[in-house]
Amino acid sequence: IGIRGKNYVDPNLMPPNCLGLTLDSEAVREAERRREARAGEKVDTNPVSRALYDVGCFCLDELFEDRPIARFWFLETIARIPYFSYISMLHLYESFGWWRQPELRKVHNAQEFNELHHLLIMEALGGNARWRDRFLGYHVAIGYYWAINAIFLTSPAAAYEFMELLESHAVDTYSTFFNENKERLKALPPPRVARSYYKAADLYLFDDFQISKRPKTRRPPCDNLYDVFKNIAEDEAE
Repeated sequence: IGIRGKNYVDPNLMPPNCLGLTLDSEAVREAERRREARAGEKVDTNPVSRALYDVGCFCLDELFEDRPIARFWFLETIARIPYFSYISMLHLYESFGWWRQPELRKVHNAQEFNELHHLLIMEALGGNARWRDRFLGYHVAIGYYWAINAIFLTSPAAAYEFMELLESHAVDTYSTFFNENKERLKALPPPRVARSYYKAADLYLFDDFQISKRPKTRRPPCDNLYDVFKNIAEDEAE
């Protein structure tokens, strides 16, 4: 009815709407097709996992059209879940005396800590501003956790393959995004949580999930929002 409280702020003047960022879903799909066409870069997985993945990507495109930061928040909410599941199931395997590998649990802890900071960055940018996005994200995450547990119990390889599909999609999405918005992102400052993570004095958990580089050699810049999203894409690739 047009009545506004004295503290009302137009949503278009608040993050993420005020940031002026875009994401072309077709460009993301094209980046995925190019990656999968390169030798050795297509994730080999079973037809059921691939079908579920394709359906999930379609839903993301439809639900978060023209809302890239909300899409990233949703993705990062989901992205943490496999590591919770892996750690839970590895503890279960140890409890039953089936298998013990503490180094793997250590790596998964570092990976989850990394995904947590990606999530905090998206929250700092207003990615969780809408109640319906939070409702959907949290409920999908709960269901996803138990689904990964069940898959891991029957086939750990299948559980890891599905996560690899999602991480590869994240690399394609973030890379497309920071290239599409390069000039705008370079003009925006990084969130405080991003600087505190990538420029922290103690980066032991950051070093623990680096696979392609020697420990203590990757020290990415964090001077603007472009650096932040480029760092996230590189994290997902690791």
